[in-house]
Amino acid sequence: MINHDELLFFVLISFIVQITLYFLVKFLGNKGIKANYFAKQKIHEGEIPRVGGLLFLSSFFVTFIFIKISYLSLILPLLIGSLIIFLFSFYEDLKQSLSPYFRLSILFVGSFVFVFFSKLPDINISILLLIKDYQIIKILLFILSLMLLMNGFNFIDGLNGLSSFNFISIMSSILYIGYSYNDDFIVKLSTLIIVIAIFIFLLNFPFGKIFLGDSGSYVYALFAGALIIYLFERHSQLPTLLAMVILSYPITEMLFSIFRKLYLKYSPLSPDVNHLHHLVFKKLQGNLKTRNNIASIIMLPFCIIPFVLTYFSVNYNLDDNFLKFIIYFILYSLSYLFLNKSINKIKSIP
Repeated sequence: MINHDELLFFVLISFIVQITLYFLVKFLGNKGIKANYFAKQKIHEGEIPRVGGLLFLSSFFVTFIFIKISYLSLILPLLIGSLIIFLFSFYEDLKQSLSPYFRLSILFVGSFVFVFFSKLPDINISILLLIKDYQIIKILLFILSLMLLMNGFNFIDGLNGLSSFNFISIMSSILYIGYSYNDDFIVKLSTLIIVIAIFIFLLNFPFGKIFLGDSGSYVYALFAGALIIYLFERHSQLPTLLAMVILSYPITEMLFSIFRKLYLKYSPLSPDVNHLHHLVFKKLQGNLKTRNNIASIIMLPFCIIPFVLTYFSVNYNLDDNFLKFIIYFILYSLSYLFLNKSINKIKSIP
């Protein structure tokens, strides 16, 4: 397991790398080298660098050099896959010129590299047992799951700190399970990731010094999915649907958004400002930064509940995970419908 000296070392290296990159980006911005961000879902003032993905991946690469070299072969597919996704999505953060279909193809390539060259866990869901002997179908299913997860993370991004806190909560669930099963690899890797993500969170909330951008959201999602794949492959006694509980927020956000957009008869790929965190933001009063930060705080329970459910599952009941997810989905849906009705009612008042 990780000791205090290693943890302090992780913190120190991560801090040095991220603060160096942050001031470098700030310096370049002062010299006029920056990107102008235009999007209908923008709910902040001023031009904020979308470099969260750059800070995360750079810190991870540098810090990981000092971890046991035996771990490198295990996560090399993750490093390569995340780098592919990061490079193209970071270009999109700078230029906003890539089509949605091209971005999906990049998510596919990055996910394929990771999935194809990694050991995959068995899927112990009765309805999917038929694909157990069909490796190609199994690989495609994992690729599709990662792509959907990345879009779910991207939907969540928009408020200061929300996506990072969601990511930290997911990693905390993975860390707790790894610790419960005495898995040194999972504990060290998830601890390192949490340390790096905390620094990004502090730069993002409450002052909004940086944003994750698409690159940060996609890399966060790939790492979250990868750690869950590692965890479940190494501990086959864990029920597959527990992964849905751990990832309840991004999965619910993604599924609900797709159903909502299809019901309203427009493309699920079209960005909008009608996600749950947007509705919370619209409901609040005050300047943009204040509303942004308060909305993030209000949304925190949706990040924390999956960790609580995971803790309950590990300690009391590893079964009934689909029911736990459905309860979360219903809670989210009712919150959305209540807020949406309230906002529409206000709009209708002359």
